[in-house]
Amino acid sequence: MTIFPISFKTILLLLIINLCASSMSAQKRTVVNGEVIQYAEQTSMIQYYATPFQNNLNQVEMTLDAKGRFETSITILENQVVNLFLGSDIVKIHVHPGDSIFVRIKHVNGKRSQEFYGTSADDAAWPEKQRNYFIQSFESPTFSNTLLTAMGTKSPELFKLYLDSVIDTKTAYLNKNSQNLSPKFIHWQKAEIKYEMECFRLNYPSWFYSMRGLPDQEVKVEPSYFDYLNEFAIHDSFSIGSNQYRLWLKYYYMYELKKLKKPYTATDMFQLAKVYFRGEILKNFQLHLWADIILYGQLTDAQEMYPMVKAKMGNEDAFKILEKIYEEKLPFKTGADAIRFTLKSIDGQPVSLSDFKGKVVYIDFWASWCGPCLREVPAGEDLKKAFAGKEVVFLNISIDEDENKWRESVKSKGISGIHLLANSQNNPAVLEAYRIVSIPSYFLVGKDGKILAAPAVRPSNPQIYDLIQAGLKQE
Repeated sequence: MTIFPISFKTILLLLIINLCASSMSAQKRTVVNGEVIQYAEQTSMIQYYATPFQNNLNQVEMTLDAKGRFETSITILENQVVNLFLGSDIVKIHVHPGDSIFVRIKHVNGKRSQEFYGTSADDAAWPEKQRNYFIQSFESPTFSNTLLTAMGTKSPELFKLYLDSVIDTKTAYLNKNSQNLSPKFIHWQKAEIKYEMECFRLNYPSWFYSMRGLPDQEVKVEPSYFDYLNEFAIHDSFSIGSNQYRLWLKYYYMYELKKLKKPYTATDMFQLAKVYFRGEILKNFQLHLWADIILYGQLTDAQEMYPMVKAKMGNEDAFKILEKIYEEKLPFKTGADAIRFTLKSIDGQPVSLSDFKGKVVYIDFWASWCGPCLREVPAGEDLKKAFAGKEVVFLNISIDEDENKWRESVKSKGISGIHLLANSQNNPAVLEAYRIVSIPSYFLVGKDGKILAAPAVRPSNPQIYDLIQAGLKQE
């Protein structure tokens, strides 16, 4: 198991991801079609999230006909904003699962306008309507810089008031123009507005520096800064469909764990969530926590959590979708043949996995720029010393694109073992075959060339000693 120090280093990447909205319901077919006369017979594209349990956008390409018309369908779990690409221009469209939306887009004198028809047409039109209204302020491409400036020039209390003003102004505009909007959409949009700013409010002490490239520093604030949380409605069941609300829940959870000043394993975090959340909020949070670990954490942690998640949510449609993603992420089953490869060594010589038949092989995919990888180096060297003189081989496979930095890092960090390179130029098929989507990633291969653990635990996890020892006992 990976130990997560509550220092916003390793774990921050895991929990900072802003996923699209999810639910425990089944996916539904949603139709998006339209007409863009000025774009006739050209190719367009729609990007969307089929599920929240993924780290890449789905996309559908389509060629508009001679009249500039197009039609496509997508399958989604819950309402979201999809992006329609017209060259370098992006039209944002809100869709509910099961919607059938038609959009007519016109370009006159260099300006674009759009009209929406069909189910939830006014909901569909809202993202562009809101963006056009606030294009000089909250929807400006430079608004993130405005927030950063406000964070650095205002006192903590004045910054909180500034965030309140953003929430109030955007919500007032929504209320004023909500006559034809669906109640479900209004709830969702209010949550998106509110919790986007609440993420900044809660993270002000750490984001003050991290957004300036200094992630290890925090602004000191009075303990009273967080007193507002005592009156805050943590369990906002009406907002459970909002991606910003779920993101805020993750930040809130990290805030609470940080106060405890203890390290936690991924399974600890899964279990401890019930202290802070309940009901559907708890179930939704735990499912997303497992999803984040599958996508951005260590698969060994995801494997350990799997029985707990399945026991609690095994009948949910969303779990079944996520389970398929989890199974696809697993590179190999124990006992499967390890995929053979030949890579260039740091000395420029070809080295093959098959060269080490009869030995236990511990494979470490890493890179010189990977902080978590480098933090494992001391534990890795201790592991190598423990098995020195035994039938164990340590293969360090770097994915560095810059060979000089790879070589410099090996030397400066004093990393022993056999060093190989696999990048976009040097046998990228190895990374695909071993499904390397995050690093560090470890694999343990037995003396017979079959998988003992995929993924294997890190060198800092004492369990690896027992796994290697068991591999050495194999005939």
